[in-house]
Amino acid sequence: MESLSKNYIKTMIADSSIIFARGESIYQYGSYLLSQGNLEQKKFIYQVDGAYGDYTTTVSFTSNTIDASCTCPYPGRGCKHVVAAALNARDILMKKKVEVHTPKGSSYLLKDEIKNLAITDREKRAKSEEFSLIRGDMIKGDHLVINKFHKKYRVTIHDPVKNQAHCSCPDYMTNGLGTCKHIHFLTAKLMNEDHSKNKIDREIFPFIDIYWDSKNSIPALFSENLDKESKELKTVLNNYFDASGKYRSKDITRIMGCIDEISVNKRIRVRETLIKRIEHQILIKELGMISESKLPELPLKTRLYPYQKQGVKFGLYKPAVLIGDEMGLGKTLQAISICILKKELFGFSKVLVITLASLKEQWKREIEKFTSEKAGIVEGKPEHRKNIYFNDNSLFKITNYEAVLRDVLVLSRFNPDIIILDEAQRIKNFSTKTADAVKSIPKKHALVLTGTPLENKLEDVYSIIQFLDPYLLTPLWKFACDHFLIPKKKKSSVAGYKNLDKLKEKLKSIVIRRKKEEVLKELPREVVNNYYIDLTQEQSEIHGGYARLLLPLLNKKFLTPVDVRRIQMLLLKMRQVCDSTFLIDRETHISPKLKELEGIIDETVIQNKRKMVIFSEWTTMTFLIAKTLSDMSIPFVELSGKVPVKKRQALIDEFTNNPDCCVFLSTDAGGTGLNLQAADCIVNFELPWNPAKLNQRIGRVSRIGQASQCINVINLIAKRSIEEKIFATIQLKTELFEGVFDDGPDIVEFSQEKRNEMLNRLRQMMGEEKEPLKPEPVEPEEIPEDTPYYLNPKVIGKDEENLETQEDKGQTDILAGQPPEKVEGVLNSGMQFIAGLMEMATGKKMKESDTQDKMIKIDQKTGEVTMKFKLPGFSSNV
Repeated sequence: MESLSKNYIKTMIADSSIIFARGESIYQYGSYLLSQGNLEQKKFIYQVDGAYGDYTTTVSFTSNTIDASCTCPYPGRGCKHVVAAALNARDILMKKKVEVHTPKGSSYLLKDEIKNLAITDREKRAKSEEFSLIRGDMIKGDHLVINKFHKKYRVTIHDPVKNQAHCSCPDYMTNGLGTCKHIHFLTAKLMNEDHSKNKIDREIFPFIDIYWDSKNSIPALFSENLDKESKELKTVLNNYFDASGKYRSKDITRIMGCIDEISVNKRIRVRETLIKRIEHQILIKELGMISESKLPELPLKTRLYPYQKQGVKFGLYKPAVLIGDEMGLGKTLQAISICILKKELFGFSKVLVITLASLKEQWKREIEKFTSEKAGIVEGKPEHRKNIYFNDNSLFKITNYEAVLRDVLVLSRFNPDIIILDEAQRIKNFSTKTADAVKSIPKKHALVLTGTPLENKLEDVYSIIQFLDPYLLTPLWKFACDHFLIPKKKKSSVAGYKNLDKLKEKLKSIVIRRKKEEVLKELPREVVNNYYIDLTQEQSEIHGGYARLLLPLLNKKFLTPVDVRRIQMLLLKMRQVCDSTFLIDRETHISPKLKELEGIIDETVIQNKRKMVIFSEWTTMTFLIAKTLSDMSIPFVELSGKVPVKKRQALIDEFTNNPDCCVFLSTDAGGTGLNLQAADCIVNFELPWNPAKLNQRIGRVSRIGQASQCINVINLIAKRSIEEKIFATIQLKTELFEGVFDDGPDIVEFSQEKRNEMLNRLRQMMGEEKEPLKPEPVEPEEIPEDTPYYLNPKVIGKDEENLETQEDKGQTDILAGQPPEKVEGVLNSGMQFIAGLMEMATGKKMKESDTQDKMIKIDQKTGEVTMKFKLPGFSSNV
């Protein structure tokens, strides 16, 4: 269909190339929402968040054309909103044309087929990847293979013709194939040498090799000249290995007895990889023996709930554990407690926490709030980060996943005792460079925290468990045989999963998971999580620009109503840019908060099937959030002040009664008095000024009789911004600027005393002044602020940019530096002008007092102003 092409929309629908470019920008940034769509009729209706209002745009496709209309004020037919709508509708129709179906009776790869694919993959990589070689003295024996990253692996050739060898690389140790790409590379290279066959026939393997047999997952022995060894040595070896070199016992830890007996024999080499494998097994066995002992006393500044104590005990005596509790059940506190106890029990002194950048501050606050330990956040330039690792005495070092890639060499030297991976499920495709970097860091113990059910992402689960225990689920091809459905016609994809119960059984020893309903009686009413999000450089520059404009206003001693409105506007813009740059310029859409929200929605709504309420103060932001929800294919309802009251209950009913409708998106204006207790999670996309409004949001979900008595409250807070200061203010329960910096009235008028109070609080919050500003004198209520200056002596000479009181100057004169006689003359001149106006209007003169020759007189000692005159028709002095 020609009308579906992008070029057709550009040339035939858009009024100009500029209009198309602007429409394409709207399409990309998503400031619109599909409200109705009919695939059969190919008709789509959009609500667009425009610069001057909200518009309705309709597009419908026929065989050759696109019919479109928009309610915006643009006079042409092909406005930018129509372009955006047409591009989005085109996506929907194009997706419909992509048919995905699996034919009935399709078969999947069998075990041997998957195993052969794994071997073939290693053969291909042996040919395609770059390797160099440090050759040994003979073909049989030890060689060093070096990859493109200069990593060296020792490859030992037993029989190159039969491809019998072993390697020190992690893949060989866990793949169960008895080979790897390094072995394939080396044997191919050696066999291509001149006269290699004759050399091999003459060579005898030079020593007794005791190594880890990856193919059979047991210790093994290889020797071509064992008969010539001493009778005593053969007797010892025969106790552990049969004639073919196969290990006799089912308990691999018994091999340590053999190693002790033969350790002094130079003819025997016991491989380090075998020792590490045995030590790992011994550690698990020893820790298991003491795991039934009583949980030691926890040196915490808070108490743990019973299920949290259970989690601590579960992980304390294991070298690796995954805590998979749902969001809000306190995984962080459990992990901190485990580390504190491991410090006392095992003498650990270095804990590395790898988390999301937005959660580093939260980790530090929780560590220092609930324990006596300190935590160092790793950030800044490379030298500064390195200094934190090696010179900071804190037990906990907190970094983020992106920084691990930059600091992997430093972290290897840092050699932490414990590594904690927080929110591991938030890394899309764990088998990435970041995952490889994390796995390469040496460690003694490890913890993984994730709130996502394991069975939803088995590919990632495998890699995460491999970080904890590289031997539990290996080899990967065997894991795929047991749990993946791989179609024969599309071998590179996974069509589904199987045997999940068996997987859960395998993971029982290392994974603990509790759902909210299982421990509901132990939970508090509310659990609050604060996500601290870094602003991008663009956001920081815009935010800083508004802050610089704000500072001169904060330094003023006298605020006019115009100043208050200016402050209100600047603070509003500073808050909005923390959400998205689109709220500022209507062109760009930079929003780290929105990316963070996607992850929260994925864990809470998609993975754990919970219902969520998302609050934002601005309808433009709710438009952008709505677009994200639509892109994630999440059904939701949206409420704002523009929705008629009569229609609101229908939205609530849809959210409450429809199990597929998982998100309620609302502004503050649209949600007064709502009952949203179907949800158990609230996300504040930004914090309001007023703590009462924050409590009101939570109160719409947290109600008596609610099925879930524990509410998760998530606050998204931009770091180093106005939002951090608002959060600190809310924590103090101070109702700051209520009615002024909320969505207050357009006209901001209040007394100078209130303005000074507001200014003092604002300056204190912004950290611009440690000492409060002295209050200005209160205007008498009987003299309104709009009274002309010549009828209000107390404001004569006031400069609203630089007001000084008599107390400030220590003088008794009204105007600084002006003699009373001069001021008195100015005032009498003003009164004479008024008297002239009175005479012109009434034909009668306003007479001076009988007792004075001046209408206005100033006492030079006290500064007191006396005004006496007679109005026409009155006999008394006024």
